[in-house]
Amino acid sequence: MPYMSATVMLLVEILKGLICAAIFVCTRSSLSVWLGWTEVLYFATPALLYTIDNNLVFVILRFVDPATLSILWNLKIFTTALLFRFVLGRSITHLQAVSLILLMLGVATTQSKHDVEPMIQHHETLNASSSSSVNVPVPKFVVGMSLVVVACVISSLAGIVTEYALKKNPGTPFVLQNIYLAFFSACFNGFAVLVQVEHMDGFFAGYNTWTWVVIFIQVAMGLTMGIIFKFLDNIACVHAHAMAMMFTTIVSILFFAFELSLEFACGFCVCVVSMYLYHLPVVVAVNGAHGCHDEEYEKVAPSPSASDEATAISIDSDDSTVSPRHKINSHSPRSDS
Repeated sequence: MPYMSATVMLLVEILKGLICAAIFVCTRSSLSVWLGWTEVLYFATPALLYTIDNNLVFVILRFVDPATLSILWNLKIFTTALLFRFVLGRSITHLQAVSLILLMLGVATTQSKHDVEPMIQHHETLNASSSSSVNVPVPKFVVGMSLVVVACVISSLAGIVTEYALKKNPGTPFVLQNIYLAFFSACFNGFAVLVQVEHMDGFFAGYNTWTWVVIFIQVAMGLTMGIIFKFLDNIACVHAHAMAMMFTTIVSILFFAFELSLEFACGFCVCVVSMYLYHLPVVVAVNGAHGCHDEEYEKVAPSPSASDEATAISIDSDDSTVSPRHKINSHSPRSDS
């Protein structure tokens, strides 16, 4: 009998909490950094969203095959960028928007060779069965598509809320914030285990060595994603997921006789170009003073906080000074004398 996914996620959250608690005890001698309950409750929302999303995936697989799901899941890139802009209020330049579209297309291209063919076979099987039986539900794939969109929105929203909760109190230690998040996640996953307890032969039923490997990998991945949310942002997390997929494929080529396709090579190149374009320094042009046609340029390197603020530069027409946030000394052209 396979293991219950809810028990795995519960153990993951418990281990994450214990690891962070041990680090906190070893590095902090004072409890003055504890947050009030109002701030702590901010971590309950992403914990609930992640719990719903993790269990919704198993429901989606009843309507959509895994190959189709892996392609449709790339919609998360779009939903993350959308929520990143309108929920957190972060600015995204036109070039960064294009780079995110390229990332979505690149990831889909890398999977097309190995995912589209099984998907076509899956739908051919459905069409064959529908021709022989009139009882096959027609909107099954539509329901699956709708659930995928909902899951992508929930997953993206969970990441956005997590980033907000982690950055709301910059002075709070990261490990303490992870303790709060792991606590609420363990509570919600514990409730999920109680709901499924009647269908379980035991808490550790179906566990083997590889199950524990998966658990420890999930713990490491969860802590890593938390660091990205804390010190970078959700878009960096999207790029990390894309590159992790590339790395997984490369490892599969080296150790599991995975066949490298032209689609994967092209998609990988597109993803690399996307990351380069997104993190490309912004070039700001400033016209010379008093109507001069000369221009000066300054590269403004993107940073996690740079997207929080507009990079507009105001120029005083009287003294030709620039606002101190991005100060550029403007001067008239030198004479040839």
